[in-house]
Amino acid sequence: MELQEQLASKYATPPPTTWYESLDQLKSLSTTEDSCDQGKLWRLILDHPMTSYVPVQCQSCGHVVPDQYPTQQTDAEVGLREIAPTGDELELRAGWFRGPRQAVVFELTCKGCNAVSKWYRSGHPQILLNPNKWGRLCGDQEDLRLTLAKYLNIPVRLAVPLDWDHVWSEYSSGSSTWQVQDNSARNFCCRLDEGIGSWTRVWAIHSNPEWCKDVTRDYLTIQQNGGRADNNIDDKRMKRYEKITKDARMDKSGDLTQAKTVNGYVLLRANLSHGSITEELQRAVRDFGTKKWWELSYDDKSGIY
Repeated sequence: MELQEQLASKYATPPPTTWYESLDQLKSLSTTEDSCDQGKLWRLILDHPMTSYVPVQCQSCGHVVPDQYPTQQTDAEVGLREIAPTGDELELRAGWFRGPRQAVVFELTCKGCNAVSKWYRSGHPQILLNPNKWGRLCGDQEDLRLTLAKYLNIPVRLAVPLDWDHVWSEYSSGSSTWQVQDNSARNFCCRLDEGIGSWTRVWAIHSNPEWCKDVTRDYLTIQQNGGRADNNIDDKRMKRYEKITKDARMDKSGDLTQAKTVNGYVLLRANLSHGSITEELQRAVRDFGTKKWWELSYDDKSGIY
């Protein structure tokens, strides 16, 4: 009831009874003269509670368990433990929380009120749309947003930074122009100043192969020059960001990356350029579900499968 009242007040609409009804209300708000403004609809979706970031928390009192990596406290110290999945959990659960791990179910014994909650990550709308203090992290947000974008035929693709624990989305306003409209993901190069490690590359991913691309340069270029970064970043600062990502790509230990992984280093050692990475991403999407890896042909000239 509290959420219904919040939505009714926020959008000046009757209290919705379902998320589907909320979505219809957003479509109405973005439609003028029988034409839907897709950009406005997408901004409304990004700002709607159904796709908001919800920290993992006690489902009784709301005490938050931060998704930190590297972690400052062990799972036991925050009251968290892994338990065996049962029933639908076997199919719906996903991985990664407070660092890389298998797809698991968590039991949280709250350090604040001692209540016990059960929670797990999932990419399924049935779980993602749970309104009852169920955690919805950045990856879960984007799974849901991409599902909604596909349903509403809104041109959106996923942005994936290599060796970094975060994802976000880009919206196309036409003419192959892509924009980040979620303020929490804007200026991603500035996050290199957080002191938790670097990303090495950024990829754009979509089921349409033409929309798949290595977009690393876009996130190290200001908007007035055709990139994603805000225009107030001067050349000196941007050069420093370029050096940080380059150093991380050259680090074979992965210690300089936030995820402590070596994907960028492997690509560097393979001598793959932005263009060749884009070609491979597009090839992978075109071939997905049609070939097994051992059936791929090898090009002697390019050295690429």
